[in-house]
Amino acid sequence: MIGSISRAALVALLLTAAPVATAQTGDRFLIAISETNTPNPQGDLIDVAAASGQFTYFLDAVEQTGYAETLRGEGPFTIFAPTDDAFRAMSERERTRLFAPENRDELLALLAYHVVDEQVTSASALGRMTREEASNGYNVTIDGRDGLRVNDELVVMPDIAASNGVIQGINAVLSPPVMVASLN
Repeated sequence: MIGSISRAALVALLLTAAPVATAQTGDRFLIAISETNTPNPQGDLIDVAAASGQFTYFLDAVEQTGYAETLRGEGPFTIFAPTDDAFRAMSERERTRLFAPENRDELLALLAYHVVDEQVTSASALGRMTREEASNGYNVTIDGRDGLRVNDELVVMPDIAASNGVIQGINAVLSPPVMVASLN
């Protein structure tokens, strides 16, 4: 009896500690209110991403590569921005390698693969699947048939508006296709 009461109390505590949000696909995930901020949509993409408090690794990479000036530009842009959780999910070795100064061009290409030079929202993608060219020249697949996804990764923080575009927060770092040179 005491064991079941303790389990019930623990479950109640966990459920009240952080609200449960439900994605359009029915997947469940927890987001603690204290970890998210409501950004001002009057700022540009960099300002809004910084105000959200969820994209510090992404913003560090943007600053390190000099990509901030582009993302502060007129737009409209859509950033499929990996959250801090997405970067923490990478191996520390790979993250350290990418952020090393000698790998700036590789990091810039990776960032550019997360940016589309048009505004993509949940409403504009609703019910359809398209391939759009990312800023690095490779295509990404945007699927609005069951929630909003990019390359099969669910957008977990949708439609964060900014003055020059929109941020779609994803819990994965997208990997651009690798070109293989022919030996012929």
